[in-house]
Amino acid sequence: MPVAIVPNEQVLGAGAGFVLNPAPNVVLYQDMIRMGPNPNMYELINPSMRIDVVATGGCPLPAVPELITGITIKPGHGHPTPGGAGCSVATMIDIAPEPVPNIPEMLMARGFSEPYMEYGSIASPPVPALSLPSPLIGYISEKYFYDAEFIYATYYDPYADVIPDTFPIQKQNRMTAISLLNGKRSRLFSEFDSGLDQVTDAMFGTGAPIPLNVITDESELITNLTGVQNTYGNDYLRDVIPETSFWVKFKPSFIKTMIFYYTVVVTHTCPPFVTTFLGQMTVHNGWTPFANRLAYYIDNQVGFLEAPV
Repeated sequence: MPVAIVPNEQVLGAGAGFVLNPAPNVVLYQDMIRMGPNPNMYELINPSMRIDVVATGGCPLPAVPELITGITIKPGHGHPTPGGAGCSVATMIDIAPEPVPNIPEMLMARGFSEPYMEYGSIASPPVPALSLPSPLIGYISEKYFYDAEFIYATYYDPYADVIPDTFPIQKQNRMTAISLLNGKRSRLFSEFDSGLDQVTDAMFGTGAPIPLNVITDESELITNLTGVQNTYGNDYLRDVIPETSFWVKFKPSFIKTMIFYYTVVVTHTCPPFVTTFLGQMTVHNGWTPFANRLAYYIDNQVGFLEAPV
C-alpha cells in the first residue's frame, strides 16, 4: 500500500482499516462527562482527534518519491460513491425483549444522513506526511436510535354530550401509539381488554413509517427541573401535545450501541493516485436527555379536551 494511516490514541489503524475513538468531550444536554470508552450520543467529537497519513514508498521509477496531496473523510464505505450502511445497530440493553433490526434508512443508497455531523477534508502541496485535523465536527443525534415508543390517551369532557358513534376516531376517546417504524396509529378505548399498564405498541398494528429524513432534534431548548438545557426531542412528538390528555408510555430507545461507518480517501502522486481506508466509530446511547425531557411532556399534558364538534 503506497500510503498508510499512522495510529494514534484516538485513531486506531491496521492495514486498510481504522477505528475512531475520540477522547472524552462535552456531552450536550447533561452535566456529566462521558465515562466509557466510546463517544455518547450528543457528545461533541473532540477537536483534538486527527488522522495522520504517511507515504510508505515511491513510484515505479525509484527516483520519484510518493507524496500525499489530500485527505478526506466521508460517511459510509466506498469511493467515489459510498455504499453499504451509514450506521448499524450493534448491541441492545439487557432489558430489551429482542434485538431491533437495521432499517433501510440506514443505508447510504436510501439517504443516510446524520444531520449534526460535518466531515473534514484537507488539500496540500505534495508532502511525505499529512494530517487531517478534526475529521468529524459535531455530534451523533438520536435520529437513528429509532426504536423509542410513545403511547398517549385522549379524553374528551365527560360531562359534555355523548360523542356520536359516527364521529371519526380522531374525535373519539382513544389511545394513540407513535413510533418511527409504524408512524401514528389510534384505537378506541373500547377495543382494549387489558389495563393501561399492559398496553404495548404492537397492539396498534402497523402504519406508515415516519421518514427519518424529516426527524430532527428541535433547535429550541427547554430547561428541566435541574436547570440543564435539553431538546424537545422530535417534532413528531412535540406536535401531539395539544391532544395528549396523559401519557401512557414514554419508552426510550433500547439500542445500547450503534456503529457508524466512514471512508478515508487519500490522494497522492503515484499510482493508483487514490487510496481508501474503511473505518468505523462506536457510539453509546445516552438516556439522560430523554429522561430529562420527560418532565416537560408530563407537565404539558392537557387533561380533558373540549367536546368535539
